[in-house]
Amino acid sequence: MSICVSDIPKERLLKHEKGKVYLPIQTWDYDEPNKYDNDFSISMQRTKEEAKRIESGEKIDRIFIGNGKIWEQKEKVQNLSEEDHDDLPF
Repeated sequence: MSICVSDIPKERLLKHEKGKVYLPIQTWDYDEPNKYDNDFSISMQRTKEEAKRIESGEKIDRIFIGNGKIWEQKEKVQNLSEEDHDDLPF
């Protein structure tokens, strides 16, 4: 996953007490991977004001900041014989 930090307006960053800075984001999955083979996109979360304006019928574009791919992790599965289970308490 990657995001473009140069497109983030500073007024959208949330500063908390202990100096940490957060950016509320939203993701949405594509029904099918897009032309760049990405599985999802990342945008900045809309403000409460923007949400109200949208409810009133106004069209407000999302501020797109990135995208990503879903990678499948292949876990190793060990097949244990019955002998390997003899020392287990159950």
